Amino acid sequence: MENCKHLIVGAGPAGLAAAQAIREVDKKAEITIVTREQTLPYSPAALPYVVSEELAAGDLFIKGRNVLQSLNVTLVLGKEVAEIAPQSKEVIYSDGGREFYHKLLIATGAHPTTLELENLGSDQVYTFRTVGDCERLCKALDQKQEIAIWGGGLVAVELAEKLCLAGHSVTIIVRSSLLRVYFSRKAVAKVEDAFRRHGVTVLTGDAVVAVKPVASRLELTLKAGEKITVDRFVMAVGVAANKIGRTWAGEGGLKVGMRMETDFPDIYAAGDAAAAPSFFDGHHGPCPILPEAVLQGRVAGTHMAGGCMDYKGWIQHNYLRCFEENLFSIGIIDQGSDPAYQTIEKEEPNGFLRLLLKDECLVGAEGLNVEGVHPGVFLSLIRKRIPVSNYRHVLLSQPKKIAYWLMQQWCHRQTV
Repeated sequence: MENCKHLIVGAGPAGLAAAQAIREVDKKAEITIVTREQTLPYSPAALPYVVSEELAAGDLFIKGRNVLQSLNVTLVLGKEVAEIAPQSKEVIYSDGGREFYHKLLIATGAHPTTLELENLGSDQVYTFRTVGDCERLCKALDQKQEIAIWGGGLVAVELAEKLCLAGHSVTIIVRSSLLRVYFSRKAVAKVEDAFRRHGVTVLTGDAVVAVKPVASRLELTLKAGEKITVDRFVMAVGVAANKIGRTWAGEGGLKVGMRMETDFPDIYAAGDAAAAPSFFDGHHGPCPILPEAVLQGRVAGTHMAGGCMDYKGWIQHNYLRCFEENLFSIGIIDQGSDPAYQTIEKEEPNGFLRLLLKDECLVGAEGLNVEGVHPGVFLSLIRKRIPVSNYRHVLLSQPKKIAYWLMQQWCHRQTV
């Protein structure tokens, strides 16, 4: 009998996780990963650590190399899929070549979005998403630079911190506030304070409206009218899903079900390229975070190989260490004025822990500088819909101990 051929388009965390899951189910299947880049698989989340030299550039690829070798996976570099022909079960490459598959996974990731500004073709303007982006920026940092970063998301914040630690002068420009969609204003204020203590300029409620070369530098004109001059300008204003041709994926990703299956037979999608159902309301949309990409890749790979793995929908969960501040947020952290939610909070010496409950279950948790807490346990409590209302105050006062106890009680009930 012919071995099943699994073709994975994209070598990021979702694609690599899918390959691992396929091999766990099917030891003989043919697995091929195709990437348009010219490198071994890596995680974009690690790139800021290369900038600060906390991670050597070559170490980015250690895990990818080991996984490919141990799983007997074929990696094809420098190939871009231009179209998919589901009727004949083929992908069509940009060079005109075609390749057959039995099962196909679209894990093409995302690319940085850029806004229309003059002079964005300047050699001093950068994005930061790929190894190529990282290499290009690092080559320009052979001496101390003045660098402006436009954007307030996790990429912008992590890059700003690493550039600061490397000795550069950094300005962050953000249209509203830092990390607005990830953490509460109370937590974000601590991050902004940490940046300012370390000499980083944070300009909130502003935007770049023009870029102009001045001698060997760049002059940025801001919406508020201020002009600043820098050596380098990094745009980190968001990402959009990489699509294949005119049909496959788009800005919001390719719609998939609970097995990561698309509407086309034997075609799956995972990671930034997928619009999966959310855990709380079933709404389809992307969840562009590393842990979710890995989970979706595992779910897709398992089902591609004929196995079964439950997926309950995506839940936002974010973790950030910025200088001395440690933050996490899981699930719903802003309930607005909805009376169906109950919020309880405990102040810590230098932070806080806040829990949100609805219908007796935990639906959200946010922490800042909370000692001895493993946020992943809160995520498990939410995913498993374990009732916690009767223990809410002791869970708040002893989060690590009680969260583990609740999990143990739930696991015991499942085995009885």
